[in-house]
Amino acid sequence: MENEKKNLFKKAFAISFLFTVIGAMIKISHWEYSSIFLIIGILSTILYVVVGIYEVNSSNRISSSEKVLWTIGFIMFSFFVGLLYLISGRKNVT
Repeated sequence: MENEKKNLFKKAFAISFLFTVIGAMIKISHWEYSSIFLIIGILSTILYVVVGIYEVNSSNRISSSEKVLWTIGFIMFSFFVGLLYLISGRKNVT
């Protein structure tokens, strides 16, 4: 169960990235149904932001000021902070 929770962030981030990039390319090409890809990308972005904020705020290893900074970062710069969190920050938080 714990392993599934850890992989949810990775899966949601990967799905978000793929669907957003593919949706943008299809939108540039003016194909039909590109909005569906972009909507799936946005929904999965919201999912990994919520999961990331939950993981950060439920952690006992970081201080409250760091929790506030991670939360603001996830809300304001979701892709860049999500990528940073996935690469390096996640090991220090969980």
